[in-house]
Amino acid sequence: MVDSISQIASALESAKAITLEAAAVASSKLGESSYTHYSKNLSTQQLRNLLNSRNSREVKDAMKRILSILASNDTSIDIEEFFSDVVKNISSDDIKVKRMVYLYLLRYAEKDQNLALLSVNAIQKTLGDSNPDVRAFSLKALSDIKIPSLTPIVLLSVRKLIVDPSPVVRSEVLYTLMKLYRWKRNELEEDIIDLYTGLLCDSDPKVISSVLVVFKECFPDRLELLHGHYRYFCQILKKLDSWAQSYLIETLIRYCKRYIIKPMVVDISSSDRSSNCVPLPDKYNQIMFPVYELRMDKDLELFISSLKILRFSTNPVVIISCCNAFFQLTTPNDFRNSGFPDVLTNIAIASSNVGVKSLLLQSILLYSKLDSTLFQQFNREFLPFPSDDTTIVCLKLEILATLINDTNVEFILRELKKIVKHQKNEKIIIVASQTMASCGKLSVTLESHIMKWFIKVIETEKSGLTNNILDCFVNIIRELVSANPRRHLKFILKLADLLTTNHVRADNARAGIIWLFGEIAGIEFKVCPDIVRILINGFVDEGPESRRQLILLSAKLVSYEYDISNENSNGSYNVEDSRVMKMFQYLAYLGQFDDNYGVRDMVRYLTSLFDSGKYEIAALLLQAPKPNIWDKPILDGDSDFVEDTEDIDHDLITYHSYIPWDVSDDVIDSKTLDMREPLPLKDYNKFKKSFSSENYVDTSNSFVRDNASEEIPTDTTSTHSPSVTRNSFTSSTGKKYKLQSLDEFFSDVPAMRSTKKYNSLPKKKKIVTVVESSSEGETDSSEDDETSEDESETSSSGLESSED
Repeated sequence: MVDSISQIASALESAKAITLEAAAVASSKLGESSYTHYSKNLSTQQLRNLLNSRNSREVKDAMKRILSILASNDTSIDIEEFFSDVVKNISSDDIKVKRMVYLYLLRYAEKDQNLALLSVNAIQKTLGDSNPDVRAFSLKALSDIKIPSLTPIVLLSVRKLIVDPSPVVRSEVLYTLMKLYRWKRNELEEDIIDLYTGLLCDSDPKVISSVLVVFKECFPDRLELLHGHYRYFCQILKKLDSWAQSYLIETLIRYCKRYIIKPMVVDISSSDRSSNCVPLPDKYNQIMFPVYELRMDKDLELFISSLKILRFSTNPVVIISCCNAFFQLTTPNDFRNSGFPDVLTNIAIASSNVGVKSLLLQSILLYSKLDSTLFQQFNREFLPFPSDDTTIVCLKLEILATLINDTNVEFILRELKKIVKHQKNEKIIIVASQTMASCGKLSVTLESHIMKWFIKVIETEKSGLTNNILDCFVNIIRELVSANPRRHLKFILKLADLLTTNHVRADNARAGIIWLFGEIAGIEFKVCPDIVRILINGFVDEGPESRRQLILLSAKLVSYEYDISNENSNGSYNVEDSRVMKMFQYLAYLGQFDDNYGVRDMVRYLTSLFDSGKYEIAALLLQAPKPNIWDKPILDGDSDFVEDTEDIDHDLITYHSYIPWDVSDDVIDSKTLDMREPLPLKDYNKFKKSFSSENYVDTSNSFVRDNASEEIPTDTTSTHSPSVTRNSFTSSTGKKYKLQSLDEFFSDVPAMRSTKKYNSLPKKKKIVTVVESSSEGETDSSEDDETSEDESETSSSGLESSED
């Protein structure tokens, strides 16, 4: 009974195993791995058996398991011990297996170089594979195996495949040259440059894209290599891939700056244009003519015109590169009329990627700081949305600050007030407030309006304002007042009320207001002593910055009082009777014992001046005029755009920095020598060996010679060989092909000939290809015979070979 049960259990286990195997095979037929569900439980020996299997499906599953372990850093199985079992599968016919073996080989080749070298021969054989993807991947695998002894083999393979008819392979050749240049630059630099120079003449845009990548990585300063290819590169710019377009634009900008004469700016508002003609200024926005046009070299014009089609590119990097080209090589009018500011704005607003959007907005901010008219018409587009990221909102607000003018200031100011009132993000409120301050420099009326509005917000919403926001508001008011204190005395007095009523509690904000009273002491001295008198009682409760500024304010009042007394009493100043001096001495006494070293240092510095009687020196130090915050330097092309662009990436500023023209005298003097004369292109399509209608016959019944690309007319009056007829042609391998009718094709099928049904079929003509021998002799006599019912000869194939 027990034996019967064990036999039944064994049979069930066998059936389960068979069922699992069948399910695995079925799943592999549907495109899934046959060992997906239980490959993780394979033992080391089972995995080795799969690698040594003759079934390519099992080898593929084993390699997938190996690579999954490799990718996950699983230490449960040491996959290095399978090196020999894996590498021997490099000769597999399955291209997927080959790729996986290559990936494994690249990881462990350096650890076992002797065993890895055994696979080199198999890799070299695949360099001649009919599949160009296999050839390209084989060269990649060969070049990635960093074994010093393989360098000559890799270089030999490159020389062999550099004329490969497939652009995919030639592109891989370029990347291999880049690896050799990085690895063996000192030894192989001359050979690499020779091979690279030959690939510069390639006619395929896909290969040129790779050429530009290698040029950027290996030869960025060898601009002289581009002389004979400049015009062709400009012509095929639109055919390159997006990243290659960006690389080419950056490279040609530097090339134009070095080898093309600077354009001329012509004043078209005057009648004598020849006299009013100057070279393009090195500073972008400092052209002296109100109306002008740009005259440039024909090669520079070719480059500029080739950029215009790229306005329709969907790659933001290409758009930024084109904008940089117009910024570097043309005038503001040309840049504005090119349409790229519109495209840059549209892509920046429409992009959903925060990183890309930030990059584009930063570029717009840099350009708008140089010339706000480029984006003046898009001021509404830069209003922030509730869904925008904080960084994006801040960049939009900074752009708006550069676009403010008399026509849009009311609209922008109204929108900024809504943001400050209803926004919850502290950083956005601060940036929006600073943008409002930019509106104040347009007119005195706006200055007063903005200060009044900020003071009202401080009074009504003091509990809802954080210290940083309050500090920002006070600083804005202080900056607007300091531009012309005498004009805004009433707002200064209002700030005094904010101090005394404790509406402003933040230490930095209170310190800023106290400092402001020190600046207006020379204008309205009578107000300031009362501020010190009121605040001196709560000195110990003030913050460290406020205490320091209060001591400084009292010292300034002493210096101003000294000047006033000298004017009234001819040089006598009574220190003992001065209440201002007594307030300073009291504050200095308290400051000597302050726990903040900045306050103590301030006290020692000021008391040393007054105790020694050096009031004149104190007046010079304390009453020194402060620069106006609105008197900022005009930006130009030579500057690093702005100094206060901490929100803009430094690399982006470097990328957009203006490159000066540096054309040598030799280039200027050699006007008769055309250094950019195009070199002959290399068309590798003539080396194609594939059998197709494109290589052998065209739609106009013309025949093309393989390897020569010459059309052979099919006119009946031609004097070609008799074998070249309308129904025959010869391949590059020497085989002759002819066209055969349907009846001729089935003439050797006895089963069909012996039936009445076949005899009743209509005699329709159908073109069938038949292979003949490579000789030029007579064709088989059956070619001209009609199919009949009495034929007795049979053949197992429908393809007939001509007899020599």
